[in-house]
Amino acid sequence: MKRHFVNPFKAPGNWYKGNVHAHTTMSDGTRTPETLVDIYREAGYDFLSVTDHSVVADTGGLESPGFLLVPGEEICVGRSHAGTLYHIVALGVEETLPFTDFDRELDPQRVVDHINEVGGIPILAHPYWSGLNHRDMMALERYHGVEIYNTSCEYERNTGVSASHIDGVIVAGRRPWIYATDDHHGADRPNLPLDACGAWISVKSKDLTVESIMESIRRGLFYSSTGPEIKSIGIDGDGVIGVECSPVKTISFISTPSLGMKFYAEDTPLTHASYPGRSGETYVRVEITDYDGRTAWSNPIYNAV
Repeated sequence: MKRHFVNPFKAPGNWYKGNVHAHTTMSDGTRTPETLVDIYREAGYDFLSVTDHSVVADTGGLESPGFLLVPGEEICVGRSHAGTLYHIVALGVEETLPFTDFDRELDPQRVVDHINEVGGIPILAHPYWSGLNHRDMMALERYHGVEIYNTSCEYERNTGVSASHIDGVIVAGRRPWIYATDDHHGADRPNLPLDACGAWISVKSKDLTVESIMESIRRGLFYSSTGPEIKSIGIDGDGVIGVECSPVKTISFISTPSLGMKFYAEDTPLTHASYPGRSGETYVRVEITDYDGRTAWSNPIYNAV
């Protein structure tokens, strides 16, 4: 079985941890850019993208040695079949998008196309929380990726996991990259954890610059996590997928509906597993979960046509 996988674990460079979706007082967040940068830097992140609504926030002067800021913006437009908005993160755009936020009459495809044209990376945010269905997501083309996990949506509404949305569009022919983000807003109410530093992408990049990080993300040289570490993914000549990771409770190979396979720890935690594949599969993605319920997600591995 031949497979196609953009493998960050075999790429040269270093690993950098970052969050690519966050809000500040420049739009609907509760913390200033200065405060938010301090939170992520002190938590050991290497980079952050402030993606406020309707504006590319001015974060000049907030970088420091070993901590990078990637420009960005979020915009909400269009109308789903449920009447809800598409939320689109424009990662890496340097100028505010020339559209009106919350314009329900604007075709979201125009936004995706513009982000691509100006060198940004369009990411479809939190489809479960947004009320998007399969038809809504298939109506768009050329978005780079989809959020499989969104900390803010999960903490506030329990709608942060969009794995089935992603699997549905992959089966239907799309090839999105998979992102875990925080979407920090900082809502303050009892019994609500802080929606910062809960999720990230780990990017393999030659250095910590906007150009290098953006290029690596664009190529798919990253994986996503809320805790566990994927140490390696390899594919042998027969198409067997091998995974090595930090100690976890389960390792899942998720694939075309009704296929795939899940492995459970027994006497000791799992640190590796292998999967030969099954007839009829078109893709496999790896999902590992630790004993605290935290998860890491690989990008999809496709069967070569």
